[in-house]
Amino acid sequence: MEREFEEINTDWKNTPENEGGCLKPGAKKLWKFVHHDDFKYQTDVLLGRKFVGKWLKIDPDGTITVHGSQDNHRGYAWDGCTPKFNFLQITWGNFDGQLHEHTYQLPRKDKFKPRTYYASMIHDILYQYKRCVPVTRKEADRIFYNQLKEAKWIWVGMYWLGVRLFGWIYSGWKYK
Repeated sequence: MEREFEEINTDWKNTPENEGGCLKPGAKKLWKFVHHDDFKYQTDVLLGRKFVGKWLKIDPDGTITVHGSQDNHRGYAWDGCTPKFNFLQITWGNFDGQLHEHTYQLPRKDKFKPRTYYASMIHDILYQYKRCVPVTRKEADRIFYNQLKEAKWIWVGMYWLGVRLFGWIYSGWKYK
């Protein structure tokens, strides 16, 4: 089913750092993961959509590309499955799972990552670009669910329910 998406109408300062209003300025953080190469994931959920940003690209065939090679391979950074917090020099919160050999077409160094690694990366970047990417929150959560299933994550239902129940906290989705 194809949908028409109108242009984004921003309500904060249009700067290169926030990609014309797509990215909401936020506090500096330490991230758990950094992916230094481009990663592609194809999904039927986004067929017919198109978007191009600094860190994210969506092609009409449903391919999502995270541009980890941006800024001289400085990498795309995110915090894995949230919530997480640091206390007594330990990171507490949702765990990201044991190392798993992912089946995506990847260099060997990128095949063995925690089970939720790629699902959380795609989910986080879609939430990060929610003000302008032609994707609904429900669709972003569906992609997360599908990737967790592909990784054979035994907690897929619990993690999906968590993003469905608490994802509304991160409001501001352009498309409903």
